[in-house]
Amino acid sequence: MLTNLFYLFLALSLSFLLYPYWVNFVYKYHMGERIREDGPIEHQKKKGTPTMGGLVFILVVSIITFALNKSRTQTLFPVFVATVAALFGLIEDLSKIYKTRDLGFSLKSWLRPLKKFADFWNIFGSRDGVGLQTYQKVLAQGVLAGFVSYWAYFKLGWDYLWFPLIGDVHIGFLYPIVVFILFIVILNSVAFTDGVDGLAGGLSLIAFIAFWVIASALGYQSLAGFIAAFVGALLPFLYFNIPPARIFMGNVGSHVLGASLAILGVVMHREIAMLIILSIFLIDGITSPLQQLSVKLTRKRLFRMAPIHHHFELLGWPESKVTLRFWIFGAMAGFVGILVALL
Repeated sequence: MLTNLFYLFLALSLSFLLYPYWVNFVYKYHMGERIREDGPIEHQKKKGTPTMGGLVFILVVSIITFALNKSRTQTLFPVFVATVAALFGLIEDLSKIYKTRDLGFSLKSWLRPLKKFADFWNIFGSRDGVGLQTYQKVLAQGVLAGFVSYWAYFKLGWDYLWFPLIGDVHIGFLYPIVVFILFIVILNSVAFTDGVDGLAGGLSLIAFIAFWVIASALGYQSLAGFIAAFVGALLPFLYFNIPPARIFMGNVGSHVLGASLAILGVVMHREIAMLIILSIFLIDGITSPLQQLSVKLTRKRLFRMAPIHHHFELLGWPESKVTLRFWIFGAMAGFVGILVALL
């Protein structure tokens, strides 16, 4: 535990040291976030707020892991997946900031045969005219999810899910399919939830702490150190991200958090507990595609705005109230998830 606390305080110190420089850098070069025009009117004042704050916490965690906490079976796999996810998110952020349409990856050229594929996935996301389109994001995420599934099943030989009070249940070739779906769903749920100051970051911090308890109890000491470093690196980000935010995590941050939280459940074989710990992300995230499907199929909205955290804002809840209440439910889900994981 002392080693884990050392990683936490080291990450905390490095992040607090780096964030002021990074905030000033993104301000100087106008790397600001684009704000949805159809969102709550109070959000328009956030236009131009610097983004890509997630770069700092993945950098800090990666440095600490490679320098002090390398473990072939516990930490190198998660940190590699998180870093690749960060790269995908960074590309998406830069494409939005510099208004690059489709990044030269257009259906009107060599992807014309996949138009139906693109049209289908646009149901689950809006087109803003710039940057990566929904089907492109799905392809990129599918590559990473496919790698995670392949590595877990073929390289590590895992083919079972752990169930509370039952234990390991071998499901054979279905295992990589389950991992693939879980990874994609969690990655996107975290991204959807990142829409209110402090919301995704705070919920992720709570989830990481829950996973830290589980990893320590199950004897995953190197993984516990990896999680402790994430907790330490996230705290300074939240300092700058709570309302009113001075910096957003961006897609680079939400991709890192989503990928890391998903991979923790897989590595510890606590997928069921993971679904409970991340249930607030999953509930909030699913409301966005549900809204899109409802509008396209029935022309009626299920919520005033999706994801549902915006619905509560349009009901008159202050942004801070939405964030804090989601944190409370996230903490409750975390405690239940810990209980389930240790049964």
